Amino acid sequence: MKTATAIATALTLLSLSTVPALAATATKYQFKGQNAYASFSQSDDCSYTDVSVSAFDNVTKSGPGAPTSQTGAYFYYSSYNYCTGTQSYGDGFSENVTFTSNKLNSATLNGSFTVYDYYLGTSKTATVNLTWTGTGDTYRGKSQSRYQSPGYTSSYRYTGSSRDAQVSGSVILDGTNFANLPTSYASLGTSSSGSLEIIK
Repeated sequence: MKTATAIATALTLLSLSTVPALAATATKYQFKGQNAYASFSQSDDCSYTDVSVSAFDNVTKSGPGAPTSQTGAYFYYSSYNYCTGTQSYGDGFSENVTFTSNKLNSATLNGSFTVYDYYLGTSKTATVNLTWTGTGDTYRGKSQSRYQSPGYTSSYRYTGSSRDAQVSGSVILDGTNFANLPTSYASLGTSSSGSLEIIK
């Protein structure tokens, strides 16, 4: 009886030892891109107007396979007249643009947007032709993090740089060139990041 029990135990251990261990799964994501931002605004006793444009050229990679490239730009505007009670605001996104960036030195954006006005419930077309020229100091940032628990590990890293810029050109909507508004702000930026997630 003892012999039969010993044989059964040995067979059980042998069968367990032949079961393959579950392979760990890893999810990896990488990002690298350049961007440019510009805003134009004005205000007085009766009204305010604010228009902004941001453009990007990114390359992303998730897992095996070739990287994915994307170029595009966002457009936003808002205006309100306190004296008459009229207002208008909307936004749009377009990949039908040409955006080139020389890191933090310069950038150009040319393209058109279909912009939806949420207050009026209508669509409009905006045309943008802008040139950025980097000025002043360059600001750099870096961060990283790591988290670990039984059967799970994740890590993240980020590096980025930005620089103020001068912007010139045109941002035309409803026949008005908003790039001529008296107050403007512009910047250029670059960034890269990556993440890794491992599940065992």
